[in-house]
Amino acid sequence: MRLIHHFTLAIALMLSARLHVSAAPESSSEPARYDVVVIGGTPAGIAAGIAAARMGKSVVIVEQAPVLGGALSSGVLRLDDQYIESNTGVMEEFRQRVTAYHREKCAEDPIVKAHLKQDPRQRWNTAVGRAWEPHIAARIYAELVAEQKSITTRFNEVPVDVVMSGDRVTGVITRDYDLQGRLGARHTYMGSVIIDATYEADLAAFAKVPFRIGREARSPEEPHAGKIYTDFFRKVSDTLPNTILPGSTGESDDRSMAFTYRIVGKNYGRPDHPYLLKSPPPGYDPAKYDWNPKTPAIIPNGKFDLLGVNWGGDLTGYGTRWVLANWDERAEIAKIFRNHDLGYLYYIQTKGGSPNIGLPDDEFTDNGNFPYRLYVRQGRRIEGRYTVTESDMHKDLRGNGLRGPLHADSVAIGVYNVDSHHVQNPTMRPEPRSGPGAAEGTLHTFDITAPYQIPYGALLPRERKGIIFPVGISSTHIAMSSIRMEPVWSELGQAAGVAAALAITRGVELADVPVPAIQKELLRQKCALIFFSDLPADAPAFYAVQRLSLLGAAGDLGIEDFCWSDSNSERLRAYPAAYEFRPNDLSTRGEFARMLVKALQIPLSITASHFEDVPRGHPAFKYIETIYDHSTQSAKPFLDYEESGKPKARGKAKAETRTESPAARVHPDASLTGADAVRILSGMLRKELPAPSNPNANLTRGEAAQMLYHQLEAPNEP
Repeated sequence: MRLIHHFTLAIALMLSARLHVSAAPESSSEPARYDVVVIGGTPAGIAAGIAAARMGKSVVIVEQAPVLGGALSSGVLRLDDQYIESNTGVMEEFRQRVTAYHREKCAEDPIVKAHLKQDPRQRWNTAVGRAWEPHIAARIYAELVAEQKSITTRFNEVPVDVVMSGDRVTGVITRDYDLQGRLGARHTYMGSVIIDATYEADLAAFAKVPFRIGREARSPEEPHAGKIYTDFFRKVSDTLPNTILPGSTGESDDRSMAFTYRIVGKNYGRPDHPYLLKSPPPGYDPAKYDWNPKTPAIIPNGKFDLLGVNWGGDLTGYGTRWVLANWDERAEIAKIFRNHDLGYLYYIQTKGGSPNIGLPDDEFTDNGNFPYRLYVRQGRRIEGRYTVTESDMHKDLRGNGLRGPLHADSVAIGVYNVDSHHVQNPTMRPEPRSGPGAAEGTLHTFDITAPYQIPYGALLPRERKGIIFPVGISSTHIAMSSIRMEPVWSELGQAAGVAAALAITRGVELADVPVPAIQKELLRQKCALIFFSDLPADAPAFYAVQRLSLLGAAGDLGIEDFCWSDSNSERLRAYPAAYEFRPNDLSTRGEFARMLVKALQIPLSITASHFEDVPRGHPAFKYIETIYDHSTQSAKPFLDYEESGKPKARGKAKAETRTESPAARVHPDASLTGADAVRILSGMLRKELPAPSNPNANLTRGEAAQMLYHQLEAPNEP
């Protein structure tokens, strides 16, 4: 798979060179020095800064807007988190604070009151912090950052170059950038580690880090890559849901999915409010838009998310140009998007039949009530030490039917479908089934995308030192279409901040920081490394289960194992129950055997099928047989089983006799006591372990995980 298309590479080199040519006033001040320089006050940048600050490092966060929060304080007013339980780390802290704000300050708001009666798992439920007003997001992020005294924030600045020392990035040069897109004075920030948390991954261009942009071609690892027509966001007759349509060639190109300004609407309750547009913006064409006047407000104070996909605010054809442009050029492209999105609002107020809706009077008050930031859904994607593809998040390509493939070097989780907005706008009504005039590039893999993990190597460029990329990570277009959700980027930012702090403390390169050390600190900062829907970060078994899961010793059931019993099959049909660990359920002998063998990394040893209640095909077969083999070799066997029959002789010619195996039962589905678990574990370790405090009590799954972790892993952690 080529990293950059030839055509795109030519554009990238040309435009990246132009990023450096604008003259600027020289700053008279000396460079400011910090341990960690974070460029981009996005959720990823904020999480990175907080993570490093909590580890004692000095941090500066440089943000282009006048507020922190990136897209989440600029019109993306809801969490794209699929499962509420998947929020983790700083993003979960943000959600909890939004929850508290709504319940304390907005308890009488009709939307909050209605959401309090809903299931918390209802998407965009404001009562549990899954949707908010933009200025509240900015306030909460400001509070989170202000609590870390070693963080300095700088606003209204954009990066224009980097400082290099050989192949190491040692600093970043920025310029003042006002809300009209005008550049001002220069500033220089020097750091031991630089974190690029911008949506465009601009520092990759300045540091000449090879990167991808556009779409890769279809491949065995990515059956949905390249040019594609589907039935998402539109009705296609005589077509089953989730269908690929004719004309889907899988060809690669340099196109990006649609960008937009996520304008926010407010219901003023009357059509004569002062935020009614008096005239259409330049280039207004009502044929580009559509609006359902029954669309409800979804956040407090009667505010709307005015996201429109095929016939709304989304606009294609400028994404790649935006990413590769310099800031002067971006100011011009921003006008195109602004006019397109104001045209959408004008349509809503006129032909859309909703004159009561206007720009919100209490949002973006210093910017004409219009969002500060363009919603950049994907930018540069670096060439890293690991490249995330569709197969990393697919249940079936390399997954086990429930999850993506296990990555022992995971530093973040993703729990969202591939969500690519259209790459080419529809241009005809009625919209053709596929081909010219139809929306192209739209892809939403709700059924096949599984909870997945992102390896540390995806954040690290191959060819530069001293810099890490938690947003523009090494991934394909298809993979980025899932990774691009802010909860995932926030997790990656927190991982980058932890890695930066550890690299500084240990005096090593980012690539040489031991991944287990990063994982240990991330878990301490309450970040999940594998997804369980019933194991929050404050659960007693959280740390142990997370660490053992990275070894394949917990939470490793595949679809075949999962469907072994009727009760499991029921959970499978009731997502997200399929991703429960069930820490308070009693552990069975079979589950403990599986967890123990994998935790100890013991090679399988199977001489026969010894037990009639654990036949081949049973989830515990390989593990119980392995423990049996070790037990029989011990001077003091430690695996108990029951012989329910006697050997039977079978007469043969020439006086030859053979005996059948005894009808033995090991009871894999029975619970086990703490004493039983310690005896088996002692036997496998060939050493005597202390007896449990309550030896006759049955062991829970969480307690089993903690027992194994504390005995086997804790002493050896870096």
